[in-house]
Amino acid sequence: MHGEVATQFGRVREVFAELSGEIGSGGAAFAAVLDGRVVVDLWAGSTGAHPWARDTRAVIMSSTKGVATVAVACLVEDGLIDVEAPVATYWPGFAANGKSEITVATLLSHSAGLVTFPGYEEMLTPYGTGWDRTAEIIACLEGAAPTWEPGAASGYHGVTFGWLVGELVRQVSGKTIGRLIAERIVEPLEIELDLGTPSERQSLVAPTILPPEPPPAMATPDPDLFERMMFTVEGRNLLHTADQFFAAPGILGLELGAQNGTATARALAVLYGALANEGSYGADRPLLSPDVIREFTRERVRGTDRLLGVERRWGLGFQLASVPHIATWHAREGWFGHDGFGGQMAFADPRQRLGLGFVRSHLAWAQSLGPALVDAVYSCLPTREEPESPIR
Repeated sequence: MHGEVATQFGRVREVFAELSGEIGSGGAAFAAVLDGRVVVDLWAGSTGAHPWARDTRAVIMSSTKGVATVAVACLVEDGLIDVEAPVATYWPGFAANGKSEITVATLLSHSAGLVTFPGYEEMLTPYGTGWDRTAEIIACLEGAAPTWEPGAASGYHGVTFGWLVGELVRQVSGKTIGRLIAERIVEPLEIELDLGTPSERQSLVAPTILPPEPPPAMATPDPDLFERMMFTVEGRNLLHTADQFFAAPGILGLELGAQNGTATARALAVLYGALANEGSYGADRPLLSPDVIREFTRERVRGTDRLLGVERRWGLGFQLASVPHIATWHAREGWFGHDGFGGQMAFADPRQRLGLGFVRSHLAWAQSLGPALVDAVYSCLPTREEPESPIR
């Protein structure tokens, strides 16, 4: 066990040590930021060849979606995007095939019905080939028709979210989403995070290790659509091949806003700590204003996910507290953020002015370590007699 904790958070170190066997043959890290100050920064395990270190990163899987969402929020902050406007206002090619009225809010809340596109089997493999054909993929999404009436239901856009949001950002800003994230999030906050990790930093990324057992059976309401959402080819998708996919040449360098961001736990905690603290983390100007944070974190969707078959609540791009289905922290009212395949998590609690990040390299279908660390943090928090948070 390595790293530091503020005195009152010693219990967090104890819990990490007690449950460290759960990190398997990989490594893990956990961090917490309270009132703009790092109060927990711990790591353990290895990257295979080396011990896990302070600057070791993990592939943060779908926690990438939360970071991509912040990039869109930055453009809303700048007055360049109105979330109630049609996506086609900013991206004219998006309008084809019944998509002209889909708003940015509908897209961000996983309600657009664009979870796949026809013919992907001829272009992409779950082993990493074809994923660099960005222009062709965007053209396919432009030509795709929604699978359901946009806005009538919500279903997790597990893979397409990254391409859709990335192209929206590019059309509006003229920059790739990775470049915007670097300029508007990473550089001001001075955090160790990339979407499109350059080759010189890829050695910092711990190799992804799959759980030893096969994926559990999913009780999805629409198995065929779930497989297409996951871009399954010949019965295989990232649930089966993540270790090979993220090790494939060039994959970490792509800007896949749904799944291939890399970060330390500390970076995620600092980002969400800023969002939990009215957008501020000691910078000259806030990352986002309280009004924009409020807009992105008020409830837009509540109900059973059409693809996952579980209760979900969504803001704009952010998961909100819901009936727990992966870990106990899902039930904490007031939080917003995004988890990721295998145990990654990153979220903000504005009521406590708290940001948390947890990453691991040996993935798990179910875990107690991450939720136990979250519980330990909450057990150490000072009692606050406070008014309702201004960004709630």
